[in-house]
Amino acid sequence: MSRWTPSDRLVADAHACLLAAPRDSPSDRFEAAAWSALLSCEGPALLTRWAAPSHLTASAAVLSPDGAATCLVLHRRIGLWVQPGGHLEDGDQSMGEAAAREVAEETGLRGRLLPGPVALSRHPAPCAPGVVDWHLDVQFALVAEPDSPIVSSESQDVAWWAVEEVHRLAADGRLAGGVQELLAASLNLLSPRA
Repeated sequence: MSRWTPSDRLVADAHACLLAAPRDSPSDRFEAAAWSALLSCEGPALLTRWAAPSHLTASAAVLSPDGAATCLVLHRRIGLWVQPGGHLEDGDQSMGEAAAREVAEETGLRGRLLPGPVALSRHPAPCAPGVVDWHLDVQFALVAEPDSPIVSSESQDVAWWAVEEVHRLAADGRLAGGVQELLAASLNLLSPRA
C-alpha cells in the first residue's frame, strides 16, 4: 500500500467532526479535546495508517430503516463481531464518506449516512501490533435496506442481527467492546423509530 497525503478538505472535515462529536460525558469531552489537539499537533499524517502510536479511522453502525436490525462483520484478525470500518484512504474527502466507503467495501451495502459523528471510540489497533497502539475511530450511523450482505476478504462473516440479539453476542463474548454503545447512540438518531 502506497503512502499518501490527506487532502486539506479531509483534514478540515476531521477537525469539524471532532468539534461536532458528542460530549455527553467527561470521557467524551476528554477524548474529543485530546484527539483535536493531537490532530492539530500531528497534522494530516494522523489520518493515515502509518501514524504511530495512533491514527484516525472511520466506521459506521449500519441500521435497517426501522432500527430493528444492524449489519455486523466478523473481523478476521480479532475474531469478534464489529461495525464495518477502517483506515482512511487516498481520495476520501470526508470522515463520513470514508465510513460509507468502508461499509460498502466490507458488506456491499449502500445507504444514507446520518449527519454528524455519533461517537468517538479509542480502542486497541489490530493493524500493527507493537507499533500502532490505538485506533481513534470516528463513528457514524448509516441506514441501509436489509439486503443480503457480502463477505469481504477482511472478514470471516457478515450478517444482519436483530438489535436485541446484539446483547447475546456481547454476553457470549463475541462482540467487540463499544458496539452496543454505538448502536444505542445511532438508534437515538433515527426518527421516527418503529
